[in-house]
Amino acid sequence: MQISSLTFPKDRTGRQAGDDSLLILPGICGVFDGASSGATGPGMSPGQAASRAAASVLGEFAATRTMTDIPAGEIFSAVRERISQTERLLGNTFRASTTMAAAFFGVDKIRLLVVGDSGIRINGDQVYRRLKHIDDLSTTARIEVFNMLNHKERSTDEVEAQTRRISFQGLDYGVREGLLTEDDAIQICSLVTNRYTEIVAPQQAEAFLRTGIRCQYMYANRSDHPLGYSSLNCDPILMDDVIDVSKPAEDIETLEFFTDGYFDIPGEVSVSAWEKAFDACETVDFHKTKSFPSIKGSTSREFADDRSVIVVRNS
Repeated sequence: MQISSLTFPKDRTGRQAGDDSLLILPGICGVFDGASSGATGPGMSPGQAASRAAASVLGEFAATRTMTDIPAGEIFSAVRERISQTERLLGNTFRASTTMAAAFFGVDKIRLLVVGDSGIRINGDQVYRRLKHIDDLSTTARIEVFNMLNHKERSTDEVEAQTRRISFQGLDYGVREGLLTEDDAIQICSLVTNRYTEIVAPQQAEAFLRTGIRCQYMYANRSDHPLGYSSLNCDPILMDDVIDVSKPAEDIETLEFFTDGYFDIPGEVSVSAWEKAFDACETVDFHKTKSFPSIKGSTSREFADDRSVIVVRNS
């Protein structure tokens, strides 16, 4: 088995740690993408704490047990307990949560376990990953805000910073701070609710947009809301969109594990191919408002997101 990997934070200098964690041990590989919370200051962020907690639990399990047969619920319960402990120790006021895309290697089979929008690709063509409707709403609104604020007298870094604050704090914050008018907020809500009316009721969509991503944790692991999604946090996990599949080991030649900091999936199977695809996205759509729409765009100091990839050749 040949394994190569790369992880890089949002910070272009690479000096400030990101929220991604990698796990590479005998019998297990995985990537974990902690949710950015908006928390600032010294110490570990809630996203870092969550991704590291989940990775540590799986590493401990793999050291003593055969992961191909452990019930997913047992794994998730242990991760939940570790994240809850970590939250208490850090004293964070923000909720800690993370995605996961991991594989457990047995003698005859390889088990894939995926929670959220980190993904696994096998044999260069079959992708296992779950995207969230709530991110679609955030992205659509964020692009509208960016375009409204993107005037010539402002630097694009300033526009991106203001857009990120509005995305996180909500449209009502943008109105209170004078960055948007109430008519702007109504226009954005109308565009988003019309686009996603078959997914979520307009009043529910507007409630989320008005309060922003800072309140997104309220929708995590909720089966009673159309914007609900599975997440590894301190709550019981919603199993509805968890991916848990096993494949014959002999049928798998390559596996790639990746976080959503990669905005395009390359045609080739290698770390360098993922990086080339990333560079192309930066060139074509630096602000992530056109070809590769995203919740954040890049700036002169930061990439839009942390990115991590592991490439495994099963031979």
